[in-house]
Amino acid sequence: MVVDFDKDKKDDVITVIYQSEYELHSAKKYLIIYLSSKNKIFSIDFDLFNGVFVIPLRYKNDVLDFLVYQEGTGVYGHGLKLRFNQKGKEIQLIGYDYSYRTPGGHCYKTYNLLTGNYTVTNDYYNIQTGKTEIENFKGYKKPAGKILINMFSHKLFDDLSSVGKEFERD
Repeated sequence: MVVDFDKDKKDDVITVIYQSEYELHSAKKYLIIYLSSKNKIFSIDFDLFNGVFVIPLRYKNDVLDFLVYQEGTGVYGHGLKLRFNQKGKEIQLIGYDYSYRTPGGHCYKTYNLLTGNYTVTNDYYNIQTGKTEIENFKGYKKPAGKILINMFSHKLFDDLSSVGKEFERD
């Protein structure tokens, strides 16, 4: 994908690459972002998500949005929303989504890292009514600060995944 991600009126390149010496399902995968304003390549190693399949990248309203799913399960999904922070001249994580299957349904969480607002949506089969039901919860957790692409780690995404945990169903 070619867009002006850093708003310098020059093309930037955003793509996903795979190590070619491995089969697709076991290949290491990276998100690569070339920023013309910095003449530098930034990358996200998808091993942070324990091996993944990537849903195609989307770019809209200056936000790069993509989903990654843990390989072999299709159960655990991570959605990242990245934007170039004009003030700090860095790539910033501004939103994080996390979803997974539960024994009786599905849980979907979304966390806006600019406002601190999050929602948790559970859908589950109610054995008493014989119907699938949906429950929504909203909350607020003040973000710890700006999360930049160079701060990505397993611990960071474990912490982000736990936001709203009190509303999850087992």
